Amino acid sequence: MTTKQVLELAVTFLGKEDLLDCPYFSNENRQLTSDEEKDLNFLTRCLNLIISEVTCDYLPIYKQKEITFDNNMVNLSDISSNVFRIISLKDEFSNNIRFKIIDGKIIANVQNATIIYTKTADEATLDGNLNELQNIISARVLAYGTAMEYSYISELFDDAAIWEQRYKNALLSLSHKKHNVILPKRRWI
Repeated sequence: MTTKQVLELAVTFLGKEDLLDCPYFSNENRQLTSDEEKDLNFLTRCLNLIISEVTCDYLPIYKQKEITFDNNMVNLSDISSNVFRIISLKDEFSNNIRFKIIDGKIIANVQNATIIYTKTADEATLDGNLNELQNIISARVLAYGTAMEYSYISELFDDAAIWEQRYKNALLSLSHKKHNVILPKRRWI
């Protein structure tokens, strides 16, 4: 999924037909006008707000990494630049390790450990890909959220309410765990 795919859907939802004809979407060789560039940058900022909301509040991106502590400390920036929440820290025997986070460093009484954490997705750029979100959320749902943010910021509150309802309903259906349901055994009455 690319930023361009999401923004094209969002622009379609918003009814901005003139923006759909710009070279960014139509692949023409002419330059973007300043208004077109301004609108696309604004939509990209709205998309980044939605990406942050989705990965922090609804559908976190889980990561696992082996880390080595130096004097019982490791910098969070050495793990990832986008660490949002640490889920667990385990030693080589899969035992949970107690830890504290102080001044951007994890402090624990261990030499090597496996960390499981959630992270926020990288920011979207106009020519970028949204690979981290590929199997988590569809372009349509991101476009709903982008249209919602755009409408709220542009003070189009009636439109924003419609897009918010569609966005929240889609997120609700995505955030429900989809797994095998095991029913209890039947009993004789």
